Amino acid sequence: MFELLMVLVLLAVVVGLAIAIILLLANLGAYFTKIAKGVTIFINRGDDLHAILPNIDGFMMSKGKDLDGQPWLIPGTDEERMEAFFSKSLPGTIWLQKILWKMFGVRFISFVWPHTYVHKFDIRSRKRIKERTAVEKDAPIRSRVVDSPEPTTTVDSLLFLVPRPVFLEGVELAGDNSRINLLLLPIYRQVIPSLPVYNLKGEFFTPLDAAIEAAMVDFFASHRVAVYKNTQENKAAGRSGQFATDSYDPPQSTVDKQKYEELYEPAPLTYSLWLKLTKAGEGSPLQQRLHPLNVNKAYRDRLRAKKESERLADYIDELTHREMVEEMPSEELKKIIPSGIVPRFGFAMMSFRVVEWEAHESTKALAEALLAKETELHTAEGVRQKAYGVRDATLAQAEGESSRYERLVNALVSKGVDANVAAQVVLTQLRTENIRDSKVTTYVEGGASASIMVPASSSTSTVQ
Repeated sequence: MFELLMVLVLLAVVVGLAIAIILLLANLGAYFTKIAKGVTIFINRGDDLHAILPNIDGFMMSKGKDLDGQPWLIPGTDEERMEAFFSKSLPGTIWLQKILWKMFGVRFISFVWPHTYVHKFDIRSRKRIKERTAVEKDAPIRSRVVDSPEPTTTVDSLLFLVPRPVFLEGVELAGDNSRINLLLLPIYRQVIPSLPVYNLKGEFFTPLDAAIEAAMVDFFASHRVAVYKNTQENKAAGRSGQFATDSYDPPQSTVDKQKYEELYEPAPLTYSLWLKLTKAGEGSPLQQRLHPLNVNKAYRDRLRAKKESERLADYIDELTHREMVEEMPSEELKKIIPSGIVPRFGFAMMSFRVVEWEAHESTKALAEALLAKETELHTAEGVRQKAYGVRDATLAQAEGESSRYERLVNALVSKGVDANVAAQVVLTQLRTENIRDSKVTTYVEGGASASIMVPASSSTSTVQ
């Protein structure tokens, strides 16, 4: 019994020591590695890519490959994820590797380390947005975009979600040739992990920015909002030529389309219309324009034609909300992203926000004039509303007084009082009410022979 206990203790010590050594090696990146949540690492064998290992809940590397022979990071069940995660492990060791992964978050690399190792790569031009409170009050929005504070650009993992601030200066609005400066925050999702790391060698932010800039220039040149037509009805309502909806989008049915076109007309963006445009959210025109640029329809159709890549095509539908362009809408975009952002850079744009904007130097006079105009309009509206309030209060008071006197006369008449006498009583009451708050203490009604003394105010003296 004692010998068995000693064996168990010795075994526990050996296992504990082995685990300690494994964890130490994982921290050193030798033979084992750790993978932080929300990132993907790459295992090289010599100079070639051997395995892609994501630690992202709900996502796995696909079995199928795209038109360029690259696997994608796609949604998968827990069982599929574990199968894909250990797909290139040594046979017979998977059970032990799963235990190490589930209990300690450690993944075996290879027995032939450092020949097989975690790949490190360089990501240049990393930026972040400073809080508005961290810059001077009147500082231009350009000052809010700064380089990331990391001491080195060399990393060993790729983020699943990547926020990337973009500053655009002097974007022109087609309606009046005014210009604005924009601070944007697109957030990208990793889709083809090997493409930005191995194909683009970490230099993907700059061309991504160029694609977003080209898309924004195209948007401001081609987008049309709906404004109220110059009709008699709209003139009477004071809305002729005014902003109506974010996009000019007539209904499909003939009758509804006719009604729509009778009321609205399309108009290119001007500075005044830009002020009223919805600038954020799923329903915003900017988001609706940029989402379909992830992948174009031609690429998706070619991918679906490959039997083993159908699951990738299904994922494209999810990324683009099934809204895809046949081809990129401008020549500049055709050059930068001929098939879309995903096939070109390996990322999909998931959300898009206008963080801040300002009038360009050439448009500041127009912006100030519009602000002054809006201020005057609001001031005038305030004066009108105040006058309407006084009018309504006066009418309400008059109606109340009229009702009170009518009820008094009717009550006297119903008691048999002559209508003329009842009217005289009301007249007397009105006169006494008019002097009630004065210094007069007694009001005498009638002549010397037949007079009525009516108290005009309540006495403040006290009888002793």
